[in-house]
Amino acid sequence: KQWYQRRVAITAGEINNLFFLLLVVRYVNGSIPSPKERHSNHPNMTTEKIKSVIWVILMDKKKQKITAGRVPETVTAGELRDAVCRKLRITPDGNEAFAIWICSPLLQIQLKPTHYPTALCDMWYDLLSQFAATTESQAKTDLPVIMMMRNVFYPLEQERCLIMSDPQARYYLTAEAMFNVLTGRYPIEDELAFKLAALQLKMEGKRETSYPSGTIQSVAHEILPWDVMRRNKKQPLHIEKRVREYMKSLNLSTPGTLDHLYLSHCWTQTCYRCGFFNGQTEMVGKKKDIPVRVGITPHNIIIWNKITNKLVQLIPTKDISNTKYVSKTMAELDNSQVTTKLIEGNDTNPKKKEKSTDCDSALIPLL
Repeated sequence: KQWYQRRVAITAGEINNLFFLLLVVRYVNGSIPSPKERHSNHPNMTTEKIKSVIWVILMDKKKQKITAGRVPETVTAGELRDAVCRKLRITPDGNEAFAIWICSPLLQIQLKPTHYPTALCDMWYDLLSQFAATTESQAKTDLPVIMMMRNVFYPLEQERCLIMSDPQARYYLTAEAMFNVLTGRYPIEDELAFKLAALQLKMEGKRETSYPSGTIQSVAHEILPWDVMRRNKKQPLHIEKRVREYMKSLNLSTPGTLDHLYLSHCWTQTCYRCGFFNGQTEMVGKKKDIPVRVGITPHNIIIWNKITNKLVQLIPTKDISNTKYVSKTMAELDNSQVTTKLIEGNDTNPKKKEKSTDCDSALIPLL
């Protein structure tokens, strides 16, 4: 589905000026009114008329009901995260590994601990018009939800230590990693995909004997990323053979170590703990742009072709300094050398005023 009705081009030479934008998830810079100010705009709204309950969706497809005890709009993201972590029995040290996010199909925002999640939900239409490339009709029907996901800023070194002492934090970090693998956000090689598929089946309590010969193919779409399925669609027996072999090799693994093993495989991938947003490339001589997904970590800026899930370009952040970064061409895209430029969703029409993309604004749109 095409979300890019208005676009603004970001050329390679401008990457230096947008370094902070690409490197981290940006924060809302005080544009959210305080709860007192918001209630002053709604004179008929009283505390008694507002439900003191906030639902938070988790990455294992479950949700937590948090009783605010006061007007929900006065509850900060930090308080909400801590309340969820207490209910999930995550240790206080593990709280920092997670953050409250506001998410919808058009935009995702990681909040500071001092921000007000429900206030952001009330302002969602305004945020979409400012930060997402969408039509008015799409924006009006877009509904945000409050989620708890991994904190993009949480260091990987601390995560390695945390999961050794906090099994609950390990469980939810694994659930998020599995979601990103299965949806193709973490593009991986076929052999690693087969390993992770076997681990997933083991974590779900399945045994090799649970699947008679030829039946693993029937659940392949539930345990393998779509791009791996596409590459192996003509050899389903190969999928069956490799997943079954990896399941045999895991017979001696104890259940408590499986999620640790799953995460350790994900840590080897450059794309792990990326923050994502949408973009697209313009191809010389082509009328249509190619949609891309851009991932940002403290070490790399990564661009994938969304149609094929193939790597287009990886830019180490150490290569972006005070001098402008110059890219001659992007890497191979569908076996052809193309010159491209990164687009973030605003209008490329020179007759129209381009929207500002200042780095102090608070968010980065994610896929």
